[in-house]
Amino acid sequence: MGNPALIRYVILFVSLIEIYAEFIHDSKLVFFTKPLVLPLIAFYFFSSVKGSLSAVHKLMLVAFLFSWFGDIFLMLTPETLSDTHIMGIAKNKNYFLGGLGSFLVTQILFLTSYRKSESVEQTGAPVNKLYYLIFFIFWILMLFIILPALQSDPEKKAATIPVIIYSGVLVSMAAIALNRYGKTTAKSFWLTFIGACIFVISDSLIAINFLVLSEPTYYAGFAIFSTYALAEYMIADGILNHKYAIN
Repeated sequence: MGNPALIRYVILFVSLIEIYAEFIHDSKLVFFTKPLVLPLIAFYFFSSVKGSLSAVHKLMLVAFLFSWFGDIFLMLTPETLSDTHIMGIAKNKNYFLGGLGSFLVTQILFLTSYRKSESVEQTGAPVNKLYYLIFFIFWILMLFIILPALQSDPEKKAATIPVIIYSGVLVSMAAIALNRYGKTTAKSFWLTFIGACIFVISDSLIAINFLVLSEPTYYAGFAIFSTYALAEYMIADGILNHKYAIN
């Protein structure tokens, strides 16, 4: 089993190279670095588990696998009309739905993991139910921004229902992370919850840049991957820091 501390530095190193590649729009470098990040996070998670893998640990590892699938699908999705190939591999707009489906599975696995990593012992005051309304309002606002753009574009219109479903599950994932308040350690709660919220931000940037705007902003890839990698790592570390019995 690997050394978690060393793997953490490798994740940081590879992620920084990938973020730099996105910043300078070096698609060749992205092709080699982007597919490495999630396997490294999964390996870090696996190496950090003390004792045998629980059901939660296994769910998280499968979630990372589907995140990796999503990364590959989105990497092979064209960003502009002239973006047709990467390292000799043809890009196809239909891969976007593959990425959406992969990340849908990821979010379902994440929220299931959150529910299974809650202690029945309350260690703090219950969450004010009004806080959950914030997530619902955010979801509705995003749909108001995204859906008109989808409906006005014949090629994007087919993604309407999948986007509605995915965005709803994504926001639910963050809301259920909030529900762990008082049911786990403070470190586990805050790492997981903040990571979940950052994941929502990252995917919102994807939606705005690739579904609403005619062309993504110049630093879209940089902003999206920076928030995405941070979110995945924080969620992984958050679940690892849950101290109560997990099934």
